[in-house]
Amino acid sequence: MRWCLVAYLFMSLSCFAIEVTPMVLTLDPTMTSQPAYSRVRNTLNRDLAFEIEVYEVDFSKQQPQFHYLDEPPIWVFPPTIYLKKNEQQRIQFRWNGDSPKTDKTYQVTLVEQVVSGQTSEVSQLTMLLNVNMIVHVHQQAFEANLVVENIDCLEKQCSFDVRNVGDGASRLSEYEIIISSKDKPQLTFDKQQLKALGYDVFFAPSAISHVSIPILKEGHVDLTSPTVTLKK
Repeated sequence: MRWCLVAYLFMSLSCFAIEVTPMVLTLDPTMTSQPAYSRVRNTLNRDLAFEIEVYEVDFSKQQPQFHYLDEPPIWVFPPTIYLKKNEQQRIQFRWNGDSPKTDKTYQVTLVEQVVSGQTSEVSQLTMLLNVNMIVHVHQQAFEANLVVENIDCLEKQCSFDVRNVGDGASRLSEYEIIISSKDKPQLTFDKQQLKALGYDVFFAPSAISHVSIPILKEGHVDLTSPTVTLKK
């Protein structure tokens, strides 16, 4: 399953050493007077300097593609950050372009720079860090449209692809999954069951993900001509 939690997919290992709160934000491009904020704190025993890069995330392929933007529509302030040990910095995110025609997702990366004068043996051997944050750009008028394809229910599991053909984003856990077959009773997985199973899959516009759900009830193995319905 390509997406479990968005934050988990995009976070770098450096996030265990650098506190970032929150790592996933949402911006409404029609409300430019309401920016989003995140806070970064240096928990390491050295000074840190970062420059900021912005990437647009493309979900139309089997794996997300990241496209660097020279002039991103998201304005990030400050554009560079310097933090001493235990210092923190609030980062502001504001939409600065025309409203997009679909929901969008961007990765904002803090790229560590070499600090002048930090030339000890430890600092020379230390790998520079990248800290990744995710900004979802969402408009209330846009809705997701999830369609189910390539259903295969065999050997105690039901597998299928889910594709978002809508303009808005959604999560699989916002839906009930109903599995039907002409020769077996109907199975329903409610939203809480899906979350408990870890199926909080995020679907941006054009995203596709393969989902496999275990069929644990007796008598539901090898369903004949199964159908899978997503219901909000």
